[in-house]
Amino acid sequence: MKRSGNNPAHAVLIAALLLHPAMVCAQGSPRPDNLPQSFEKQGMFAPAGQGQVLPLRIQSLADPPPGSMFDVISYQLDLKAAMANEDFGGRTLITLRLLIPRDSIELYQLKLQIDSALVDGAPATFTVNDAAERFVVRLGGTRQPGDTLHIAVWYRRIPGIPRETLRLGYNYFSDTTTGIPAALGYTMSEPREARCWMPCYDEPWDKATAVMNITVPTGYVAASNGILDGVTTNGDSTVTWHWHEGHQIATYLMCVTISRFTIPEMKFARAPGDTIPLQYYVWAQDSLQTATYLPIVKLMVVNLSNVFGPYPWDKYGMSCVSPFDYGGMEHQSITTLHEAYRTNELVVVHELAHQWWGDLVTCGSWSDIWLNESFATYGEALWRESLGGSDALKAYMADIQQFSLVSWSGRTYNTEAQGFGVFPSSVYTKGAWILHTLRGVIGDSSFFRCLRQWRATYAERSAVTADFQSVVESVTGTDLAWFFDEWIYGNGWPVYSTSFRWAGDTLFFRIDQQQSSTWPTYKMPLTMGVYSAGILSKFTVVDSLRSQSFVVPWRSVPDSLAVDPDGWVLKQREGPPFERPPGSGPGQFVLLQNYPNPFNPGTDIPFVLPRRSVITLEIYDMLGQKIKNLFLAKLEPGGHSVHFDGTGLATGVYLYRLQARPIDGTPPMTAAGKMMLVK
Repeated sequence: MKRSGNNPAHAVLIAALLLHPAMVCAQGSPRPDNLPQSFEKQGMFAPAGQGQVLPLRIQSLADPPPGSMFDVISYQLDLKAAMANEDFGGRTLITLRLLIPRDSIELYQLKLQIDSALVDGAPATFTVNDAAERFVVRLGGTRQPGDTLHIAVWYRRIPGIPRETLRLGYNYFSDTTTGIPAALGYTMSEPREARCWMPCYDEPWDKATAVMNITVPTGYVAASNGILDGVTTNGDSTVTWHWHEGHQIATYLMCVTISRFTIPEMKFARAPGDTIPLQYYVWAQDSLQTATYLPIVKLMVVNLSNVFGPYPWDKYGMSCVSPFDYGGMEHQSITTLHEAYRTNELVVVHELAHQWWGDLVTCGSWSDIWLNESFATYGEALWRESLGGSDALKAYMADIQQFSLVSWSGRTYNTEAQGFGVFPSSVYTKGAWILHTLRGVIGDSSFFRCLRQWRATYAERSAVTADFQSVVESVTGTDLAWFFDEWIYGNGWPVYSTSFRWAGDTLFFRIDQQQSSTWPTYKMPLTMGVYSAGILSKFTVVDSLRSQSFVVPWRSVPDSLAVDPDGWVLKQREGPPFERPPGSGPGQFVLLQNYPNPFNPGTDIPFVLPRRSVITLEIYDMLGQKIKNLFLAKLEPGGHSVHFDGTGLATGVYLYRLQARPIDGTPPMTAAGKMMLVK
């Protein structure tokens, strides 16, 4: 959501001064102060000793990875939440199968009070190491590969122990002190916080089934993953909610959310005879609005199912909470949403898309988190495309370009090792753009077959980037190492500039890659668009050098050249793009947006002349005062560009006014645009 800072009175004044139609600026409603700035998660850095040490680039992921000591089969959590305070705890029963001989088992916990442990029903000794976020249970002797162990751990989450703000694990808020409708408790586990509320083996490559028995005061609802088996009324003013997730689930996707919720619901027929509930767990004040929004959620499920395959779980629920540090979190089958985003289109569809990408197919390591977040972000794009077609898709992709963000300059793979944390924008928006570029390279049919095969191969499993590459190569029958090396394992993005001339019946043009020398030289099939007399013709070249020239037979006089006119490639243009905007026809005078914009200190102002003209280009400030007579010249028909250097000017919005006086005596033409200098 963006808010416009323009003064409408100034816009009208400048429009009059420049003889230019008034510009209409969209203005969003203000964001409540308690909302997160984005629905992207805030990633944590891993202290020394956290997580299994993995190579810089994982070549493939076995289930479980080579070197693993055991494989967790199931969790059973018997939990109790006081809801009058932050008391929370209970018992975790972990069933696992040994893969190598062991006399002890190392599990994860952080700042939990471990009271006792049993191994196969017998008392066991254990050692807690908070610094390493581990505890070790001794088995009373060496057990062999293939042995199944049942480890029961009784524990409490003691209130008052200092904890990191975003590593609380269990979050409790009192209605009397927070002003919310009822006391609220919920867990948040991604990336490494499941260990903060339950003893477990907290790695994304390890999946198991789960049973959650949650005891709360009478009147409270406890939502969790999977199917509700029932609610038991106890004899002490408490009730126990019984949930089980019979599908494989990673620890970071397990959750508990507790409050005095109402549950608007509608049914979704996944297939004949296969109906699942769509639900909101909300406070009563939100029940009518969310009930009304459920048909839109149903449409989202239908549209994404058409692309990704059938929805994978036994329900789709959304619990709406506040305070919450995020817009949403894709807990398997039961997303947690910030209450203010309960009907936010892109947040809701993003978390829904995660049910396939992140939950059904899970990243095998946090280095591969783009396999979750990029896919879910591209799910937003596909939702928009399902509603508005290719124009809506193109508009969405243009809207999420974030070249100015530092993380975008880095690699999409293993962002944590680059100092960006687990969840920078490069794994959301840049990664979504990389998927869009891949779709453009291999074509729609192959791209969507790749997604189906990705799902079919790794459903209810974890996988890494190399596994995805193998799927794409298998479906397309093509070696795509060059694509993944450039886009996933390489820094930055391509920055293209072009120049062209026409001689008789031949078009000569050159493509230069002007990105940093530390970024890859991109080998890319590029669609080129040539406008001749207002008609666009397209052809494809393979560009693979920093500077590469091409010769194409061309009978008509070209007036502009466009790189990737359909917008499939993540790229920037250096210099004028000379792409004729929608709606402009042959023989039209066109002033394009300056590039780059915002700029510092220089920018180029491109335009297209329909006939030989004397042109003047002037720069104004927002008060209508002329800053500079930038250019006066006689130019031929076609595309041109004038460079403007803003050195010495203050940060702000400036306007540029172009006038062309045709030599043939036809009436002069005038246009104006707006640009922003940011220092």
